[in-house]
Amino acid sequence: MTDDEQQTEKAEQTDWAAYYRHTLGREVRPLFARGLEAARAAGVTAGQAVEIGFGDGTETLALLDAGFRVLAVEASGAAADVLRPRLAAGAEGRLDVAIAPAESVSLPSFDLLYSGYVLSFLSPEAFRTFWAGVRARLRPGGLLVFNIFGVRDTWAVEPGMTFLDLDGVHGLLDGLELLDLQEEDKDGDAFSGPKHWHLFDVIARRPVPVS
Repeated sequence: MTDDEQQTEKAEQTDWAAYYRHTLGREVRPLFARGLEAARAAGVTAGQAVEIGFGDGTETLALLDAGFRVLAVEASGAAADVLRPRLAAGAEGRLDVAIAPAESVSLPSFDLLYSGYVLSFLSPEAFRTFWAGVRARLRPGGLLVFNIFGVRDTWAVEPGMTFLDLDGVHGLLDGLELLDLQEEDKDGDAFSGPKHWHLFDVIARRPVPVS
């Protein structure tokens, strides 16, 4: 089975419309809020943003409200049906939506990328392809704001997913300025039920060359 077929099978096994209804109306996630504040502090107040796995659209809408142009990427078409009716007047022209696996999307040069609870659902091969594109398209001064599951997560036994230890996370960030790294390693709940969360929250910046 190819990577795209695996992603399609995973999407078909989950009632994404029900999940989006479950999360609709929430606040932006804490990692996103910290990342947006870091972007403002770094002078990235507008420009091109990318959200990988936009889900119910909460963070995409916040990026649009902050003045960004946004490429919103999601594997499930149900996400676009939830997002589009909630757009503010005039925001449509600054939004591009791609319904496709993340690794298959041609990214624009961007100033801010956010991805919450999504990247580990890429297979290791797909993740490597995706991450190479991310590193190539991140502009100087731009930020990466994302999380990824650790090796002690309940789902780490699942085939076709990507899990990292601390050294692996640092390896992703080679040459970048690490602004914030927080590790969560505790029991909790997911939409599917109780689980152990092992998660790395990351905010990193591409340095601006010194002239």
